[in-house]
Amino acid sequence: MELDQHFLIDEKILRKIVVLSKVGERDIVLEIGAGRGELTELLAEKVKKVVAVEKDENLFLDLKKLDGNVEPVLGNALDLKFPKFNKIISNIPYSISEALIQKLIYYDFELGIFLVPEKFSKLLVGEKNTKLTLIANIFYDINLYEKIPPEKFSPKPRTYSRIISLEPKKPNFQETIFKQFLRQRDKKVKNALREAIIQGAERFGKKFTKNQAREFTKEFEIDKKVQNLDLRELEKIKKVFWK
Repeated sequence: MELDQHFLIDEKILRKIVVLSKVGERDIVLEIGAGRGELTELLAEKVKKVVAVEKDENLFLDLKKLDGNVEPVLGNALDLKFPKFNKIISNIPYSISEALIQKLIYYDFELGIFLVPEKFSKLLVGEKNTKLTLIANIFYDINLYEKIPPEKFSPKPRTYSRIISLEPKKPNFQETIFKQFLRQRDKKVKNALREAIIQGAERFGKKFTKNQAREFTKEFEIDKKVQNLDLRELEKIKKVFWK
């Protein structure tokens, strides 16, 4: 498909996703790639509001016909600033799976339930060690659920899919600082480290001066922005934090 969307058409699986999301009447759900609204309608029956993001203009017009607590949003999820939400549920367009996970590290939420390619789900839980694996597992507890065959979608994807959950971790001191560091993608390593130490310490009621933070970062001579670090470099920095 032009927009890389494969619509889940099995109502039993759609309802299982709703159950796994543990939604209730207080929840504001962000749904990425709402498509024709099958999942949207099931969610809307149980939650305070569904913010339904869709890139396809024709599908967006269909979503606008839904009554009540559905707020359709037209646009590419990777380009939008998300409104307030506490849960995110998505049959993610396959081509944006990694980029969406990377984007979510900047948002606070309670639980995410996603339908992703099987290969991608294995990547997240570390079947192959990658930069994304490291980042995802710093931020989230990741669980794998039901494996979904291609015939449950229209049109059929070329691969099996998997329901997964992402639940933000409650970080310790080192993890908090490292998370702050990873969020500063556009800064050079030393500057990002210094800011991360100061900001992360504040969250635990500690105080580091700029000079103290600068002293800690002296040994890092990597002249790169955070977003350009490779897996080996990130692991080295992480190791120092854990000391």
